[in-house]
Amino acid sequence: MEVSVIDLGYNSIRLSLFQRSSNGNFRSVGSMKDFTRLGDGVDEGGEIKEGRVNEAERVLSTFRKVLEKRGVSEVFPLGTSAFRLARNGEEVAKRLSKSLGWDVIIVSGEEEGRLSALASINSVPITDGVIFELGGGSLEVTYVSGREIGKIYNFPLGALRLIKIMKTEDRIRKEIRSYLYSLPSWLPPSLIGSGGNLRAIAKFLMKVNKVKFKHVHGYQVSSATIKSLARTLWSMRDEEISRLPGIGEQRSVTVKAAILVIEELINLYDVPYLTVSELGMREGKLMKGEELSVPKMRGKWLDSFSEFSGVQPPESIRFEVEKLTGSDLAADAGFLAHVFMESGWSDPFNACYQYVIQSLFPGFLQRELGYLALICKGATEKVKKKDLQRLGIEGRTDKINQLSRVMKKVVKSYPLGVY
Repeated sequence: MEVSVIDLGYNSIRLSLFQRSSNGNFRSVGSMKDFTRLGDGVDEGGEIKEGRVNEAERVLSTFRKVLEKRGVSEVFPLGTSAFRLARNGEEVAKRLSKSLGWDVIIVSGEEEGRLSALASINSVPITDGVIFELGGGSLEVTYVSGREIGKIYNFPLGALRLIKIMKTEDRIRKEIRSYLYSLPSWLPPSLIGSGGNLRAIAKFLMKVNKVKFKHVHGYQVSSATIKSLARTLWSMRDEEISRLPGIGEQRSVTVKAAILVIEELINLYDVPYLTVSELGMREGKLMKGEELSVPKMRGKWLDSFSEFSGVQPPESIRFEVEKLTGSDLAADAGFLAHVFMESGWSDPFNACYQYVIQSLFPGFLQRELGYLALICKGATEKVKKKDLQRLGIEGRTDKINQLSRVMKKVVKSYPLGVY
């Protein structure tokens, strides 16, 4: 069954289409986006401009045709900071509901933060830390302890809002600090972020470093890199930034403010690196609650992949590989490779490698997926140092190749499957 979540944001409107699995998880099957900038010029008590509303009506009419053509009946349209800030927010939500055919619900800042945090908790291996989502009009910061959502904070520190109102680096930094310094003092073990500008920054850094992953989920950026990039971006014109790989013209307007928010968060929490989550509020809307352990969370994503492939989850193979190797990543590689084998792939190990580096696979850090992918690759051909470099990871190739041999032997031992 397909379900859609539509994010009517301060900067853009995005339709995301998902397919649900029986265990409550899902996979993305498509998306559409338009930079309508509903929040452009909106501050506390201002109004969403008529021209922006007209553009949004046009976009949502297009979305409606797509949804009706696909027979999607479960749709969640969520209005965020632009609607909360604007004096005519509720009126605009009603107008846009008519264009779309489903009621636009204005979510509170706290609910937006909760949904964003839920998506990260259930897709990134985190136990304790701080999760933030940076949008065009607002910033949500959530404290997490024992994989449970704690206090949620919402600030009017969206990237588009900051760049339009504050304009200069000094004024933007001062505005950011005036809000962030009200947060409780804590040195969290991890900092996880989501949002369009952060994804664009991660894509740029991955391209610069020639990392071959297609998606940024689970990618980790050092604090030093963020600070250096902030200085670089503020020395460039918007036109120059728009030509950077992964950024583009639309993000060039907002990425300079976004990098300052990210840098100030890193400084505040004194973390060595930032982890990027590709899942945010839209995905969180489809989740019921926090998975209580990382292994259980990962297991659900693996089981969903198996279900979408039409194959019963090969849990026994996963268990046997882990017993022989002591490596949960080798066990997960065996799980995926066996699913591909039962699905009819002539080289299930290469299929596993290609899928992991090309597709969004939640539940792991990107470097963990890198090792998993190379364990699959090593079952077909010997893994070399350059293979690690292509995926932006470090490690011992002899250890990876050893894990590959054991994993391959187990998978090949059960050509008809074992459960």
